[in-house]
Amino acid sequence: MTPEIEAQVTAFVEKALKPTTRVIYLVGCGGSLFMFGAMRFILERSPIPAVALNADEFMLRDPSALGPDSIVIASSTNGGTAETARAVRFARDAGAPVLLVTKDPESVVAKEAADIVLHRSVEAKQVLQGLIAYALLKAQGVADDYDEAVAAFRGCSAAFETSVRELDDLLRDIAAACVDEPCVYVLGSGPLEGAAQTFGACYLQEMQIKHAVATGSGEFLHGAFEVVDGEVPVILLLGEDATRPMGQRALNFLERYNHRNHVIDGASLSLPGVPADLRATVGAFVMASAVTARLAQHFEAFSGRPLTDRRYMWKVEY
Repeated sequence: MTPEIEAQVTAFVEKALKPTTRVIYLVGCGGSLFMFGAMRFILERSPIPAVALNADEFMLRDPSALGPDSIVIASSTNGGTAETARAVRFARDAGAPVLLVTKDPESVVAKEAADIVLHRSVEAKQVLQGLIAYALLKAQGVADDYDEAVAAFRGCSAAFETSVRELDDLLRDIAAACVDEPCVYVLGSGPLEGAAQTFGACYLQEMQIKHAVATGSGEFLHGAFEVVDGEVPVILLLGEDATRPMGQRALNFLERYNHRNHVIDGASLSLPGVPADLRATVGAFVMASAVTARLAQHFEAFSGRPLTDRRYMWKVEY
């Protein structure tokens, strides 16, 4: 994260946020929508509510608060999502300030945006969204820890790299145990619910063409747990945030009634250079990007199916 990006984000927030601002919209599709999870958790400290919506749903619902008194943060990793391009244009036509988070400044989505902030990887995207969230909090006077957080974001590359090394044997074992299973359940809570959705929908269903179900750790105990018969493969993402008891409750049930449980626990990570009071935040960034991406690579190695392959996406009209 460079000083230039920090300045760009700060300048946008200073321009966009007004005393009359009513709502912050987080808009995207698929993984770009799911990966707002950790950012949304930070923004729960915001007096201005933040609402995450699928790009098409955002346009079709046409929320009454959309306009000059709202802020839109749009995300499209590679910038090729037509729905998000339309949503950015829709929001700007309504008079809303829009900040686009993407990798490609020449993409179809970027062509609809006036304010664009770039990233190079899923890890950098998580940190960038954390910076945007903290900038919004600071501008509202509710981020006394802004300097500490931004300093941690600047120096967290070691935390990402170390976490993958620390978990790599476990991730390989999980992939080996689950790659041939007919269906895999993926659980997460709080900032990691989006990570579970990303892994289940994007990595397993989309990239591995594999049946998977992603659900919140709390909601798992209100329906999905009835499928547990002792042999159901479950991957549980467990964070250090306030919702950890929800994940622990799901795990307590699974340890009693199931034998195919695979736990990836953020509390086991050393996260070098990360202050104790920011472990939950940075740990969620790490789990939602580097850890799930590495787990997907292990699935790719065992299945032999490249993560770049698709059956329909970018190949047919839909």
